[in-house]
Amino acid sequence: MPLCVKKTSLLTDSIINNSTSCSVNDCTDDLRRKEGKIKTHSKIILILLVLLLSLPVLAVAAHYKVIRVVDGDTIVIDYNGSPEKVRLLCVNTPESVHPDKKQNVPMGTVASQYAKKRLSGKYVDLAFEGNRIRGRYGRLLTYVFVDGANFNLELVREGLSPYYTKYGLSENYDKDFREAERFARKHHLHIWGDTALTSQYLRLKSKWGQKESAAKSTLQSDQPMAKSDGGLYVGSSRSHTFHRPSCGYVRRIQAANLISFESREEAKKYGYIPCKICCGE
Repeated sequence: MPLCVKKTSLLTDSIINNSTSCSVNDCTDDLRRKEGKIKTHSKIILILLVLLLSLPVLAVAAHYKVIRVVDGDTIVIDYNGSPEKVRLLCVNTPESVHPDKKQNVPMGTVASQYAKKRLSGKYVDLAFEGNRIRGRYGRLLTYVFVDGANFNLELVREGLSPYYTKYGLSENYDKDFREAERFARKHHLHIWGDTALTSQYLRLKSKWGQKESAAKSTLQSDQPMAKSDGGLYVGSSRSHTFHRPSCGYVRRIQAANLISFESREEAKKYGYIPCKICCGE
């Protein structure tokens, strides 16, 4: 075979081999790209399916529609398909629908109207505390959240309810409730702007035990809570003298008669005079 023909044949074989090799590599790359896209799409579809399946469950578990507002601290909700009465924890608004009409007061209507404006027809979240789910009347006992806000705290901050501790302090929001009530009392909001209601609730609070606990914890502390006019002062419903919690006379006040004041000014407003021994006057 002539040399030129042999070289030409070798060149042709080389071109064919290279062409075939390139074609195979291209096919392999294409297959890899397609496999990668399929895997990516599969992951996206799987994530979407998980989200779609979980959304209905979350909605049912977390949101309950308010069917009716009974008064300021009691509502009726659609609870898993059945109407259920809900009693809001740690609040006690003035009466507006009590069977004994003598107990209904105008401020109770104000609280009821406020609750209706905020809750009627809305979806709310419930937050139970510990193992307390229902009270002795069968009502659900809970904190109600509307638009992401704790409505129980809102009632106290608006002065439409005191921090209600007859059945115990709030496990999760005690500090928040105290601050909310302090704000309302400082600005004389609603019940705290009504002299008769203020006196009534101060007497009730002394019986609920909240201030007794506060006074005891203060007496046991190395640094008393009340060292200025912005602190806690205590007195007896059977006398007209107020004291610092660290005063020795406080130990003589029976728990049922214990009353507290947020400041000297508040105590004086209700006719109390400062103790000459502990208050320096």
